[in-house]
Amino acid sequence: MFKLKEHILKRKINRQIERLSHRNIIVKPVRNVAVLNNPESYLSFENLKYVQKALNLNSNQFEIFTFKQKSDHYNELRGIVASKEIFSSFGKIKSPDIRDFLDRKYDLLLDFTPLSNIYEQFFSLHIQANFRVGYLNEDQLYDLMINVSYGDIKKFGDEAAKYLKILGLLS
Repeated sequence: MFKLKEHILKRKINRQIERLSHRNIIVKPVRNVAVLNNPESYLSFENLKYVQKALNLNSNQFEIFTFKQKSDHYNELRGIVASKEIFSSFGKIKSPDIRDFLDRKYDLLLDFTPLSNIYEQFFSLHIQANFRVGYLNEDQLYDLMINVSYGDIKKFGDEAAKYLKILGLLS
């Protein structure tokens, strides 16, 4: 059953990549931000505050989504927490809170994960965001890819802020 679930998720990922490649990006100021992270992403409360300040946004404009391999890890950041167990055998999301998070529209996605597994890829692609920012990778899933060392959250935030201002998404 595990292979079936991954196969279904991979098909959903490929369809979403195709959809995203045809979407239009609307240049408008960022009002709300979805943040995708995992326990290995080095996104601490202090680093999140730094990124919020770099982007000149308030903490209430951020929604945090944390993906964990196992649901027993401690999470210091508020927000939605998911693990691979939230998927049914046929790739359906069982949690209404997670479905609600994925149904909301965000102006910006900041993805601090390395996209090292199919679940992180799924969530990164299915968060509905006008503009998507993540680390440089070969999959080109983002509108803006930041070329900094993985886990250098402060440098990531500074670089994202610089380019988002140039693009007119931040004031």
